[in-house]
Amino acid sequence: MQELTAGRLRRGLTDPLLPVAAVALLALSAAALDAAVLSWASIGVLAGFSLSGSV
Repeated sequence: MQELTAGRLRRGLTDPLLPVAAVALLALSAAALDAAVLSWASIGVLAGFSLSGSV
């Protein structure tokens, strides 16, 4: 079994996959509920996150 080091843990916690997936799910559910403002806000978060260089 591999040992969990601080660097490996930090990389796992800062991986952009989890927040992007969570916000994408929020955007889809807001669109399904006809919550236009929340839907556009979620899409804006995704765009800002991708433009920030974090992805």
